[in-house]
Amino acid sequence: MQSISKRIAWLSLLLTLWSALAFAVHHHSSQDESATCQVCIAAHSASPTNASPTPKPVFRRVVRYRPKPTSAKQWLVAFALYVRPPPEV
Repeated sequence: MQSISKRIAWLSLLLTLWSALAFAVHHHSSQDESATCQVCIAAHSASPTNASPTPKPVFRRVVRYRPKPTSAKQWLVAFALYVRPPPEV
C-alpha cells in the first residue's frame, strides 16, 4: 500500500515539474499563434480577482498595568510552590 502511495506521489511531482517546465519554455514565433494557443489562453484566463478591501486599523491607547512592589520573601514563597521536589526512591 505504501509503495503505491509513493509511486502516485512521485508521478504527481513529475507531472507538476514537467508542466512547469513546458510552460516556462513555451513560446510562439508570431502573435497570431499565441491568440489561438490553448496553453496561452489558459494561462491568461486564470488572472486573480480583486482582493477584498482591507479594514482600517484602529489605534487606541493601551494602559500599562504596573503591579505593586512585593518583598523578596513573597517571591520566595511563590517560587517554592512551583518547584517540583526530587522523586522518592
